[in-house]
Amino acid sequence: MGPPKTRHHFLVIAAASRGARFFVKKALQQGHSVTAICRALDDADALARMQALLDKTPLTHGCLPSADTPGIIQAFDRNIFDPESYQMLLNQDTLIDRVCFFVGATSLGQLLRGDIRLCSRTIQALITGMINSRWIEFYYHGSSGTEGIPGKNKPRLPDNFHLQWLLNLGLKIPAAQDCFKSEGLLAEASGSGMKFVVFRPAWLTNGAAGRSYGYCFDTTGWDNEKLPLRNAKMTISREDVAEEILRVSTLPDSEREMWFGHGVYLVDMKK
Repeated sequence: MGPPKTRHHFLVIAAASRGARFFVKKALQQGHSVTAICRALDDADALARMQALLDKTPLTHGCLPSADTPGIIQAFDRNIFDPESYQMLLNQDTLIDRVCFFVGATSLGQLLRGDIRLCSRTIQALITGMINSRWIEFYYHGSSGTEGIPGKNKPRLPDNFHLQWLLNLGLKIPAAQDCFKSEGLLAEASGSGMKFVVFRPAWLTNGAAGRSYGYCFDTTGWDNEKLPLRNAKMTISREDVAEEILRVSTLPDSEREMWFGHGVYLVDMKK
């Protein structure tokens, strides 16, 4: 299989995060362009930071095929909570046709503080920015711990998690609740034109891509026809998740349509 015939332009939010680095590097190798938003002193520092991080990000052999000509990256230091950040970028570059979201808590304080609302504030700003500019497809790197169609989802971990009853109590922390709220915001915006896919990966690891994962839409189950949890592990590597998001976001239109509006659980399968 060769690289995609259609080249896309991704706007990647929190592009310096561990999972996003894999995504950005793979997208560029496939010939796609990337506009990266990351924390930095200024735009020049943002680009230098991204280039340094990508240089330090190793890819597992056998990843998605590379294009003859790699894509181009540009990077910006922008306030991710400000709708104007997205409105301006989308208006300035009409080639941007995908948004990928890798925002997440990076400290215990961010997990426990209810006033930060990292995900919901960012997504609300993005939605407002799109309303004032244009709608483009949105791919959300969320987390496991929620079941059901986005907008009707409820906090719950998959049945194969050990001590599930205890771990489910952890879903009451502010960061987890904020993720649940974020899916509701996307579902509401879908009525106005937002097309989105929520990825709900299992516990993330820093290991190499194993490419032995499975997926299912919205709800999991021990004997789920698409993804029987009896045959699944509880983990998946960040690189595998990044590769799957890139794969899905570059599918042909007719194949991609079936993913919109769903929450997709991703997990490694037992050998």
